[in-house]
Amino acid sequence: MKRNRNLKTTVFSILSILLITCTFISFLSYSVAINYDVSDVNNQITSSCTIFTAAIGETVLFGNNEDYKLNNAYRWYVPAQNVSTTYFGDKEIYGAVFFGFDNNDYPDVDTWEMGGMNEFGLCFDANGLPDVELNLNPLSLYPYTSHAFAQVLWDCRDVEEVIAWFQNHKWKGYLGAQFHYADSTGDAVVVGLNSTGQWIFTKIDSTYLVSTNFNVADTSHGSYPCSRYDTATQMLGEISAEENLNVSACAEILYSVHQEGTHATKYSNICDPVNLEFYFNSGEEFSTSTKFNLTEELSETESFEQKSSFMNVTGIHGGDVLVKTEQIDIQFPTNTNTSETTGITLFISMLGMSLSVLVYDILRRRKK
Repeated sequence: MKRNRNLKTTVFSILSILLITCTFISFLSYSVAINYDVSDVNNQITSSCTIFTAAIGETVLFGNNEDYKLNNAYRWYVPAQNVSTTYFGDKEIYGAVFFGFDNNDYPDVDTWEMGGMNEFGLCFDANGLPDVELNLNPLSLYPYTSHAFAQVLWDCRDVEEVIAWFQNHKWKGYLGAQFHYADSTGDAVVVGLNSTGQWIFTKIDSTYLVSTNFNVADTSHGSYPCSRYDTATQMLGEISAEENLNVSACAEILYSVHQEGTHATKYSNICDPVNLEFYFNSGEEFSTSTKFNLTEELSETESFEQKSSFMNVTGIHGGDVLVKTEQIDIQFPTNTNTSETTGITLFISMLGMSLSVLVYDILRRRKK
């Protein structure tokens, strides 16, 4: 009988030790996951965002899934206005709407333009890529604002002007992205960097152009192959008639390539540069697309206000820009903290099991 008691005691002790060890390991795993999510942002970016231009006949549509870690997505409407720049004097900028994030305590991302469309129908969005050191023409001009990609929509009306803009502008440091532009004629281009840090331009050469998270001009740079790219190109390739190229078809494509988890699709939008309309997708399988008219939104002058720190505009005297801000209510806060949540759940579960075994063992010993 005593031998059985000793055996039980030994079993409970071993079980307790194992559970405590598992709890400790789960805690370490959770800590590693937290550290990875915070420090390896560049790696996360390379698994996010699908962008496409589709053009058949008179129909042109520009689709984007904004896949990112942050929440709190916004629209910023900036009407055409005269601004006073530090280096170029007074300058007239075109009206535009920009999409992005704010109020996340991420100063490098908050209020940065992730995409948008201007009053001429020029659209853009960006794909994340691994960083490349810039090596641009030293004779080129610096942008008059640190938000250079807002300046492109403020300065350019079509893709040809976009290409000329990049050829004539420079900035220092590193860049971890490529930029997809489309205009109302159906022309489109992806602006990226080659291996030596110089601009390279990939033009649309069929009825569609797709970009995800590898350099479309150099597939060795970025995440290639990409299943989202393959899915989008296949579905776009199946659209051969203009009547079949519509908002509903584009929303279906965007749903097919949407992301969940750490880098979830936070909002999904479609721009119609011909009619100056844009849509935000929602509902089951993105079955609902809510329409906005850019011309109407920019004409509501009573809703605009001067903002002295908008987009951290350092090249404009005082940073004063007339702007209207709206939060995007059609966004998907899909479990962006999957690894953290899993780690916490595992840690608490293992800790609870360990404590239960220990308490049971103590009570059993006292009864003796």
